[in-house]
Amino acid sequence: MTTAKKAKVKLNLRGSSVEEKLTLARQIVQALTANEQFPSPIPSLETVGSAIGELEKAHADVKLARQTLSTKYSILDDKSSELDAVLNQLGAYVESTAKGDETKIKLAGMSVKASKTPAGIPSAPEGLLAVAANEKEIELSWDSVKGAKSYIVQLTSDLSKDDSWTVAIVSTKSRTTIKNLESGKKYWFKVAAVGAAGQSAWSDPATKYAI
Repeated sequence: MTTAKKAKVKLNLRGSSVEEKLTLARQIVQALTANEQFPSPIPSLETVGSAIGELEKAHADVKLARQTLSTKYSILDDKSSELDAVLNQLGAYVESTAKGDETKIKLAGMSVKASKTPAGIPSAPEGLLAVAANEKEIELSWDSVKGAKSYIVQLTSDLSKDDSWTVAIVSTKSRTTIKNLESGKKYWFKVAAVGAAGQSAWSDPATKYAI
């Protein structure tokens, strides 16, 4: 005579989202309430209900914090753009006043643009823009470069270290999305174009907080 295999409970808690856990917990509490097959649940349904309530509150607090954080990052980005605008205007003034004199430009605390790249090598991408459109994702876009076959995107979260830059993605288009970032962390990005004759110089970096 074959002995029937004993069934075991499968909750699938590992990897489940908070919403999925809450839904499952409510479903279980409802099913066990006044259930004669399970007259004395351990732990009690009151204990489970309390744990559900605490998780719901913590989850709601995190949602509110993310909304607040997103708003603050948006304000931060706006203020950063405002500073970019006034510095660009000041740079135009210095360039005009210095009349191409490299020494005078450097005396104003500003750098001088590098000379044009050799023929055949793409120019460095310009107009790099970073936007935190979704949670843990940052969308990048830049002006397309003539002769570019692809683009290399690098990122870092520590601008003070030159060797901290790592390749994030290689794209054939002048836009891409960087995923699986850490919420609340600030990232810098730069892009180089790759053509038949080689790789361009790197673009000016763009920065954005991941939400």
